[in-house]
Order: sequence, then C-alpha cells, then structure tokens
Amino acid sequence: MRPWPSSPSCIPAPAPGDIHVWQASLVQPASLLQGLEQVLSPDERGRVSRFRRDIIRHRFIVARGVLRHILGRYVSRPPQKIVFQYAEYGKPELGPPDMTLQFNVSHSHDLALYAFTRNHSIGVDIEYLNRRSVMDRMKIARRFFSDMEYDALCALPQSKQDRAFLACWTRKEAFIKAIGQGLSCPLDQFDVTVDPDRSAALLSTRWDAAEAARWTMVALDPGGDYIGALAVEREYKQVQYWTWHDKVMR
Repeated sequence: MRPWPSSPSCIPAPAPGDIHVWQASLVQPASLLQGLEQVLSPDERGRVSRFRRDIIRHRFIVARGVLRHILGRYVSRPPQKIVFQYAEYGKPELGPPDMTLQFNVSHSHDLALYAFTRNHSIGVDIEYLNRRSVMDRMKIARRFFSDMEYDALCALPQSKQDRAFLACWTRKEAFIKAIGQGLSCPLDQFDVTVDPDRSAALLSTRWDAAEAARWTMVALDPGGDYIGALAVEREYKQVQYWTWHDKVMR
C-alpha cells in the first residue's frame, strides 16, 4: 500500500459528498504530549488522571488532542474551544453551529483513525492484527457474528481467517458506531461481507429490509498490522486520506 500523504498545514473541511480519513500515531514525544494535553477540556483531563498506566494516558491525550486540532482547523476555532455533546450511547458530536460536520474516531494499539463528513452519520473502526490467536477469534466469531458471517469465515482458507475476522469485525464496529448504538446493538442482527479481498458492504439487517441500501462501507488499509473500515449513511463522491503530524498544530 502507498503510504497515506502527510497533511498540509491547512485543509478545508470536507465538502458535501466527500469523506476525509486521517491516521495518527499515538506514540508522540513528551514535548508534544504537553501541548496536546493543554487543549483538553477539564473533564477530559479528569479522565486522563484516572488512567493508571502511562501508556493508556498518553494514547488518550494524543487521540483526543489530535481530534481537537483537526476539528479546530475545520471549524476555524482554537482546539481548546471545541465543545462536544454526546448522543444517548456516548457518541461525541459537535453542537450548533458546527453540527453538520459529522465525525468518528477509533484507535487500537499505537494508531488512531479519524473520519469526517458533512450531514450524514459516519463510523470508523481500526484493529491491530496480532492480538489474539486464530482459535480465540473463531470462538468470538461463533458467539457474536451472524450465522452467515461465521459460515463465510469458516469457508475461507485458515491462512486467511485471521485477517478476515478483523475485516468483519471492523465493518460491524464501524456500522454500529455510525448508527450511534455501539455494542448495545447485537452484532448478530446484521450481516456484512467477511472476505478482506471483497468490497466492504452492509448486506442486510434484521430490523429493516431497506436499511442496508442506505449505507456505504469502505475498507481501510492503514498499513502494517492494522485493518480498518468506515460506514457512512449514503453514497459518497470521494475519500481523501491524510496522515497527521505536529505541523497541523502550528
């Protein structure tokens, strides 16, 4: 995969029909951590203080600080002035007058993904490949995936099942994050494509036969041992990819 381009110092907010996807390393020097922590809100700093492990604190500071800097660029506001409101199941959103800008965040291990669009719900998920054995993943798939997805996973060569599991998982996570329900939505109540070499798609839901036609999925390849996906409530014109770096803060 060709590396995602470094972000220029100024990128306008996504136009209607466009999706912006950013990736950012959560491993940053102490000097940068201090600057990112300074833009967090009091409640975010309270969360930081409750984390016992340094690595968890640092990852949260970077993930939330980077989000604030990107949003600040998009809405022409200092990152510390960004105010979040939270949906019923905890999904962060922007309030008026910026609520047309929809976004979602996911991070795993040392990498974060951010997805932004206009006027339509969006969800993104990233997972790190080398966290569980194939056997553990198959047990999880049997318990949480739909019967169709589990059968499709079992039908793949064993050498492909590890990545296929995460392809399915990220597609399902991106969708439930997009609809704002998180894990309160049972994962076996909808079907997605499983094969990582097949286009990402929502195939069906148990609650509405027309639901799948309203959503588009995109498989994301951040590189290395990571796999990702996004779900957006519509067709889209284009997806643009950026890699965050500290110059975005300047």
